[in-house]
Amino acid sequence: MTELTNQLSNESSPYLQLHAEQSVAWQSWSEQTLSLARLLKKPILLSIGYSACHWCHVMARESFADDEIAGLMNGHFLNIKVDREERPDLDEVYQTAHQMLTGQPGGWPLTIFLCPETQLPFLAGTYFPKQAQGGSLGFEDLLKRVAGYYQDQQPDFVRLRTQVADGFSHLMQSAEQPSESKPQTLLPLALSSLQASQDNVDGGFGAAPKFPLPVNVSILLRAEANNQLTVAQAEHLHLTLTTMAERGINDRIGGGFFRYSTDNHWRIPHFEKMLYDNGQLLDVYARAWILSDDPLHKSAALGVVRWLRRHMLSADGVFFSSMNAETNGREGDYYCHGLTEIKDCLSADEFTLLEWMFALDGAPNFGERWHFSQRVDLASAARKLMLTRETALRLYRSAREKIETLRAQKPLPLIDDKILTGWNALVIKGLFFLARKDDELRELSLAQGAIDFIRDRLFVGQRLFAGWQNEQPTRHAYLDDYVYLMDALLEGLQTHWRDVDYEFLMALAETLLRTHEDPRSGGFYYTAHDAETLVYRSKPLMDTAVASANGVAAKVLWRLGNLAAEPRYMTAAQRLIDFAMPAMRQSPETHLTLIQAQHEIHSPLPQVLMLDSNDRMASWQRDIRQTFPEAVMCYRLPATSKSPPPEMLALEPGEVLVCTGDRCLEPQATHIAIIDQLTGVVSAMAFELGA
Repeated sequence: MTELTNQLSNESSPYLQLHAEQSVAWQSWSEQTLSLARLLKKPILLSIGYSACHWCHVMARESFADDEIAGLMNGHFLNIKVDREERPDLDEVYQTAHQMLTGQPGGWPLTIFLCPETQLPFLAGTYFPKQAQGGSLGFEDLLKRVAGYYQDQQPDFVRLRTQVADGFSHLMQSAEQPSESKPQTLLPLALSSLQASQDNVDGGFGAAPKFPLPVNVSILLRAEANNQLTVAQAEHLHLTLTTMAERGINDRIGGGFFRYSTDNHWRIPHFEKMLYDNGQLLDVYARAWILSDDPLHKSAALGVVRWLRRHMLSADGVFFSSMNAETNGREGDYYCHGLTEIKDCLSADEFTLLEWMFALDGAPNFGERWHFSQRVDLASAARKLMLTRETALRLYRSAREKIETLRAQKPLPLIDDKILTGWNALVIKGLFFLARKDDELRELSLAQGAIDFIRDRLFVGQRLFAGWQNEQPTRHAYLDDYVYLMDALLEGLQTHWRDVDYEFLMALAETLLRTHEDPRSGGFYYTAHDAETLVYRSKPLMDTAVASANGVAAKVLWRLGNLAAEPRYMTAAQRLIDFAMPAMRQSPETHLTLIQAQHEIHSPLPQVLMLDSNDRMASWQRDIRQTFPEAVMCYRLPATSKSPPPEMLALEPGEVLVCTGDRCLEPQATHIAIIDQLTGVVSAMAFELGA
């Protein structure tokens, strides 16, 4: 048989292209490749990563680019390289397998060995150094041991493979245990459970490596808006929002947030920037700005948008996937500077301000160079230097522009230009929230342009596609693509109603139920019913770096069911919650999105439907948002709408209808009457929940 060669040169993924010239005979994941593994009777070495992953690049340089290592890999294994952003279904399956085999959460690069007959894993890890170090087995030794184990220990291998198969089977069975319907809301328990891991010194949760965890922050933000937090919890929330915005995990020069902090204090990040992190944090800080008017929250939100526009916006009006952590093999090189070059590009007054704000008078914080992490805020620095706030702000902005120009002299980190539907939806949702503040039309236009691209190019034959590459849609969408997009559309309809968005939302809901729902046990599968069969088909319930896809599904189907008066959607949402209840009770802090949805089903948000005439109700809508933040759904339709929700068919232009659950109040035609109705409804809800 002809010797295998590297087959990645024809792949469209920038990540896979990075491995196309290596001596490893990399194959792509396909039925042809899996059949070849069975024919050769070679175990599969599956490596999953993505282009912005620093440790993926380190392992590639150390091991995959080494001819001796490549010889071992080619001689004993059939090697498959996967971009996890192209195949999140594969990544989810084998990250779960890593957890089962090691008892530890996985990560990237994911290194996993599979049986060629069944694709069941028998050994898993993440990054392996080429040679053993610090108690970690070296990759070279690992390859030799696994090859010998597979050849010589078949009874043990079969036993381990069976255990993994049993583990997947148990996951599917345990998730299907019935639960009683309509229990009390679990939100108080979830909020209480978060306290165990909160950092009351530097904000956030847990210890280094420290992730922003926008799902946690988001649920706390909404809970505070509805007076559901204790004083201590609210103080922790404000501390978290402040420290993340001020310190080094936020790129104070170019905008946007890095993936995580390597220390407890948010000062030195891991320098990759992911679209999904920034979409969620844009949402969080836009909402925080709406609630508080804090200029720091505004700065953080607008910083994300500045980064998106400058580096991530495609010519089609949608957003690329990620920005690498390193350039020329050096992590953070693009973002860090020596003190001399910082001084040389600034005026004396500009440098003095930055020196005080960012502690440039101390020791360098990243090797011999500086990464900007704020020590004191602008107002404090202005007082210290006896400057007016206006002068300090002018100096800060001019200094920031000069540092950005200094950066631009360096090579830009690699940008993965894949267009991913779900990740774009997270950004679109954040843009819609930001557009509500002072009716920001630039952000509204940006969000609607991205929605239009997805609807026109990525919704084909009533099926959503997961991405756009090489000027064509790629792969049928996964559960998160559908529900994140539906979530964004619901927020868009509250920001600026367009009939085409409502019609698109309804079409997505119908496809979602048809292609992903488990109508027998409840819940939604991550992959569609006609997708490739893998060793495990999951219904993801837990929040990770992003919100649980099933949690978002429950929320959007419940909200859309109320808006469209469609009981099938609400029934699917309730069935999902019943299915997930055992997991929610067992670990509330990891199922926050589902618990928030369960709370909303238990106590539906008031829904305001306005039939406008000549935009005269725009000020009413703004006042409702300001008076009842995070507590009311409010839709303002033009009188010319051709696709109004059913409840609006009886309204005349200028009338407003307030509904809660399946009960609607008398239509009103004055601002004060609407506010009075909502005050009564919201107060009654608060009393019922014991707020």
